[in-house]
Amino acid sequence: MVDSREGTGSRSRGHEQWLGQIDAELDGELSLVERAALAKHLVTCAHCAGARASQLEVRVALARAAGNPHAFIVPRPTIGAGTMMLWLVVVLSAGLIAGWIAHQRWGGPGGGSLEETRGTIVVQ
Repeated sequence: MVDSREGTGSRSRGHEQWLGQIDAELDGELSLVERAALAKHLVTCAHCAGARASQLEVRVALARAAGNPHAFIVPRPTIGAGTMMLWLVVVLSAGLIAGWIAHQRWGGPGGGSLEETRGTIVVQ
């Protein structure tokens, strides 16, 4: 693993080494111990984890282009329509309740009509 005190040149060499390990892992050429070390590194290194996901997506795209419709895909987090509607209702309800509570506590814009309020502001 690369020490953070080392220069960027040695850091990129470390990433190149891990990228080679990622290629070997995707090809199924790593032993169990090497795969465990790679998995441990991927947890702590966002650069290498992103590179692995990108390489996996490229391989899937190539496999699908070659006619394999059942190629393994990397699941992307998505928000479903039902979840989105639930959150929309919750947020709108919370805003409505907060507005009602604020109106009860501090009152509305005034007791008179809009014209009376405008006249009061102009006079002052």
